[in-house]
Amino acid sequence: MKIKKDSAGIKLELLEGERDILTQLIDDFREFVMSEDNTDPAVARLFPSAYKESEESAEFRKYSEPALRETKERDSALIRAALERGNAIQISDSEIDSWLRGLNDLRLTLGTRLEVTGDEYGGEIPDDDPRSFLYSLYGWLGWLQGSLLEVEF
Repeated sequence: MKIKKDSAGIKLELLEGERDILTQLIDDFREFVMSEDNTDPAVARLFPSAYKESEESAEFRKYSEPALRETKERDSALIRAALERGNAIQISDSEIDSWLRGLNDLRLTLGTRLEVTGDEYGGEIPDDDPRSFLYSLYGWLGWLQGSLLEVEF
C-alpha cells in the first residue's frame, strides 16, 4: 500500500488483496449497520446511549439515530464506490472525512467484536489464536486510518 498527497487530494494505492478485504469489510458493515439490531454490542458502540434511563435514550435515538445511520451508509457507500474503481484510488479533499469516519466505524465494529479496549490491545497476538487474522485487520485499519490522517494534515 502507498499513500501520498497530490494536487487532487490523496492517492491511495492498495494491493489487490487489501482492496478485496476492505471491500468485504465495507459490504459486511453496510449490511450490519442497516440491520438496526440494537441488542448487538457493536451497534450499541456505533450508536451509544445518550442517557442512562432507557426511556430518555429511546427518545434521543428516535431523533438522532436515523441521521447517524444515513451518514454511516453514505460514508461506506463512498468508500465502496472508490474500491470498485480499482487499486489506485483518488480521495478528494471533500471525501477524506468520509474515509476517516468509515474506517473508524469499521475499527469500532471489529474492536467491539474482539472485545478490544484501549488498555488491552497491544498488537501482539499469538499466531495460534483463532482471532489473530481479525486482530491483524484491526491493526491494519488503524494503520490505514493513521496514514490517511498523517498525509492529510
